[in-house]
Amino acid sequence: MKRLNMLRHIIRVTGFSQFVLSFVTFIFGAGMVLFLVEPGITNYGDGLWYAFVTSTTVGYGDFLAITLIGRLTSVLLTIYGLIFFGCLSAVIINYYTSLNQKKERKNDW
Repeated sequence: MKRLNMLRHIIRVTGFSQFVLSFVTFIFGAGMVLFLVEPGITNYGDGLWYAFVTSTTVGYGDFLAITLIGRLTSVLLTIYGLIFFGCLSAVIINYYTSLNQKKERKNDW
């Protein structure tokens, strides 16, 4: 729980929260699109699951996108997921790097 609170703090302090909100919104929206256009996805929960698994690039293969809209949505989910998790890693690393630099400057005095 302590690590989750630290992650929340970093996201809030760095202004990354808007990106998190847009990513989560996109996953929920894509889940709805997939539910509506894909014949193999029979409920919203399955569409949401597919959207999450695709955005994290895990891709279990339990559901497949076979329509053009579903496949395009899958591509966008994958690209957005790669960008999101890459940026999240960079934000966390940048936060701790700046903390270490502040400590070093403080110790130099």
